[in-house]
Amino acid sequence: MELYRQHKKIFLFGGIFAALFIIYELFFSGGSAPAQNAGVIDMTAGGLVSQLSVSPADAIVGVDLLNMLRKLQSLPLDPSIFKDPVFMSLKDKSLPLVPQPLGKALGRRNPFYDFGGAVTTGSPTPTPPTNPAAAH
Repeated sequence: MELYRQHKKIFLFGGIFAALFIIYELFFSGGSAPAQNAGVIDMTAGGLVSQLSVSPADAIVGVDLLNMLRKLQSLPLDPSIFKDPVFMSLKDKSLPLVPQPLGKALGRRNPFYDFGGAVTTGSPTPTPPTNPAAAH
């Protein structure tokens, strides 16, 4: 009993954490659905958070991409093609990347500043008001 009195806050925090974890598992995990198709990955199965974070279109694109990756990995590649004289006669025409100075690499100082405006560092100078009656 003395252990409880000494560490009362730790036990209270642990109990609250356990209760929140149980509530999360009951309401947001959504339960596990049995797998109907072993070869198809269902990206929206699971809790409420996973259903909101992945749209069905993204899931379809992801499955298509994984299927294409499996097809590419199953293709045999003969390494002797890299020793072929035709492959060896190919020339590399790539251009080297030139490092830019730090200012150019970062871009504009203020990306939200208007492109057409002139840069002013101080306050604008006021123009004297014109009197239309004094012009005549």
